[in-house]
Amino acid sequence: MPKTVHSKLANALERAGKVARRHILRTSDLSRGDRSYLLPRGYLQEIIKGWYLLTRPVERAGESTAWYAVFWDFLAVYLVLLC
Repeated sequence: MPKTVHSKLANALERAGKVARRHILRTSDLSRGDRSYLLPRGYLQEIIKGWYLLTRPVERAGESTAWYAVFWDFLAVYLVLLC
C-alpha cells in the first residue's frame, strides 16, 4: 500500500525531531527527501545557508518570533559544531 502524503510528512517530522539540536538542523542532518517535504510546508525555516530552524507551519513568512526564541540556542549549536 503506497504511503500517503500525511504519513510521509509525519515520518519526516519524526526524523527531523530526533536529529534536531534545540530545534536547529543542518542540511546534513536531514535527507534531501525530508527537506523537500518539510521546507515548502513551512516546517523548516532557513537561518543561514545550510542551517534550518524547525518551526510550526502556522507562522507567517517573515515572522521573527521563532527566531528570537532560539537565537542563543542557534549560536550555541553553531559554535559547538564548528569548533
